[in-house]
Amino acid sequence: MLREYIISEAMHALNIPTTRSLAVVVTGESIMRDELLPGAVLTRVAKSHIRVGTFQFASTLNDIQKLKVLADYAIDRHYPECKEKDNPYLALLNAVIETQASLVSQWMHVGFIHGVMNTDNMAISGETIDYGPCAFMDRYHPETVFSSIDRQGRYAYANQAPIAQWNSISE
Repeated sequence: MLREYIISEAMHALNIPTTRSLAVVVTGESIMRDELLPGAVLTRVAKSHIRVGTFQFASTLNDIQKLKVLADYAIDRHYPECKEKDNPYLALLNAVIETQASLVSQWMHVGFIHGVMNTDNMAISGETIDYGPCAFMDRYHPETVFSSIDRQGRYAYANQAPIAQWNSISE
């Protein structure tokens, strides 16, 4: 958790959109990762905690009304300019795609590798969120991966832009 705090502050100092850490509280419990580690809860501050995965999950409910409520809220809260478009929902999708593309390009500019870019770790506000197995490259190597479970290189440095694109069009 302290690592996430430090890296999010580094990203903030680099002017890369990021969540910030408000507090870390130790739980007194242990959790199993690659090894047994002390448990803790991190409280994040963000423009939004709505993720691309929030929309993905809502779509699995097959309830268009709930999906519309979520999209309307996202438009009102984060992308009010979309209201003026002929299709505000398509405009929202395009705005999120542009925001994600900008964020990933900023990551790549500084050699940052997120590590786990699933849809739950991509905020629609375009802020970096969830600094799990992330790191900065020491030297340029496009296949660099920092997640111990990413044995296929899905979230490698060179794959970040295609993964962001895939996240935006997946159901």
